[in-house]
Amino acid sequence: MTFTMSDVGRPLSDVDIQTLEKRLGVSLPEDYKAFLKKNNGGRPIPKFFPILGFQNNPVGQVQDFFGIDDPVKSCNLDWNYDVMRGRMLGNLFPIACEDGGSLICLSLFGSDKGAVYYWNYYGEAHPPTYDNVYQIAGTFQGFLDSLHFYDPLAEEDANPTPGKRDLPH
Repeated sequence: MTFTMSDVGRPLSDVDIQTLEKRLGVSLPEDYKAFLKKNNGGRPIPKFFPILGFQNNPVGQVQDFFGIDDPVKSCNLDWNYDVMRGRMLGNLFPIACEDGGSLICLSLFGSDKGAVYYWNYYGEAHPPTYDNVYQIAGTFQGFLDSLHFYDPLAEEDANPTPGKRDLPH
């Protein structure tokens, strides 16, 4: 599905992204760097995505993609990376957030390099594990391609819970 972005930051150059990578000691995937150059944070429309294996809520939503030099400190990539270091596995790099504190992250190295994950804030473990981490997509582009509209009421109408709406009158 095609998506659009609102509330994006200032245009970025290759130097802006290289400076961030050098400061944080990371190497970002090319598809994600292209997204940053084009959007520098912001809010996607549509904003919903599937969370594979997360049975409590199999659909997540992006509140904000983080950017570079955002006037809101907590919407910056470097701020989130610094705050989350040690709270999540070292290969995960936070790129976006949900309303409740959970994060969307990229795996920057390892056998799952480039994969996108949902990091569930409410399941945070010390030391960090994959117990609260759920795959969204194998690549950042795959994640973007998964963004869709979602109407939980329409889904409920299509799959009614017995005893809720289909009781005889």
